[in-house]
Amino acid sequence: MSPLHAGDGATPLYDRFGRPLTNLRVMVTGRCNFSCFFCHMEGYEESRAREVELSLDEIHVLAEAAKRVGVRAVKITGGEPTLREDLSDIVSLLSSHGFYVSMTTNASLLHRHLPAIVDAGIGHVNVSLHSLNPLAFQKITGSNLLDRVVENIKLLRDHGVPVKINTVILKGINEDDIERLVDFAAEVGASLQFIELHPVGRGVKTFREHHLPRWRVLEKLEGRIVEIRYRVGLHNRPVVLLDNGVRVEIVGPVGNHMFCAACTRIRVTYDFKLIPCLNWRGAPVEVRPRLASASSFEEKVEAVIEALRAVNRLREPYVKCPLHAPPIGPKRRWRIARLGLPKRDGTLSLVGRDPSRVSKLLAEEWGDYLA
Repeated sequence: MSPLHAGDGATPLYDRFGRPLTNLRVMVTGRCNFSCFFCHMEGYEESRAREVELSLDEIHVLAEAAKRVGVRAVKITGGEPTLREDLSDIVSLLSSHGFYVSMTTNASLLHRHLPAIVDAGIGHVNVSLHSLNPLAFQKITGSNLLDRVVENIKLLRDHGVPVKINTVILKGINEDDIERLVDFAAEVGASLQFIELHPVGRGVKTFREHHLPRWRVLEKLEGRIVEIRYRVGLHNRPVVLLDNGVRVEIVGPVGNHMFCAACTRIRVTYDFKLIPCLNWRGAPVEVRPRLASASSFEEKVEAVIEALRAVNRLREPYVKCPLHAPPIGPKRRWRIARLGLPKRDGTLSLVGRDPSRVSKLLAEEWGDYLA
């Protein structure tokens, strides 16, 4: 089944804001071999005991239920998913249900699962790489496995797997890595995603010290931008195309009224609970108690569907766009940039035909952003 048609014949779920549920982020483990000081653990951090991790049977039931309510894509997360010895089985199981399957990983152990996850149907891999400087890498992750991570990114390329590099930008630590990462991405044929530090999880403790406004990325890259677009529907992200062909997405949750507007996700924890949002602070929806009285596979699927309906009722934008909200950006008069709706193809209308001039003006304005 094509990923674009996964869930055909299903009864789709919509929240009260009219947003469909089409994506799951499945946290297959709470264990990790890194200790990033800003880790948000998908908004959920409890016991990390291996004994409570999702089983393959539970993932099978979840997949069948999700397909019936219109879910089309599943991202495997953690913790660090490559610590699961049965990772390729998980990918294969999800792929067999017609989902587009991707994964977020620190890539340090990825070589153990290649080419098995490729054969199992992985669509693309997000690799968390926050610095190419060994000292900064060790400070951020608590690990000295930078060389292994780089090798495994190249191994993914050699296996034909699309790679997106995730980098959390951190004031005073990896600002000077922005252009180096751009050049590295070009070398390995990857795209880049620069992520603004968000005060969630461990990031709450270090937010004031290390928060770097997302527009600083544009200041660093302003002379290399040849096109500016928007990724409509996913955090309404600015996307820039650089002179070396690298596509850079900028993920900016802080002070961004539009960030949550088009969310289509829920999160599944490693101990089989459902939470509607990374920022959720209420009680999760427990799935295992609902399965306790189910005897057949079909009854289990129906129990999970009911749990999905329950968590879907909790879905709402964490950051809402209030009426008459001020523009998201610098507190000065705008000359060219407008954060209105982009066109259907994702292009953002700008004044002028000279890309370098326009991007320079845009970066100047966004560079004065006061978060």
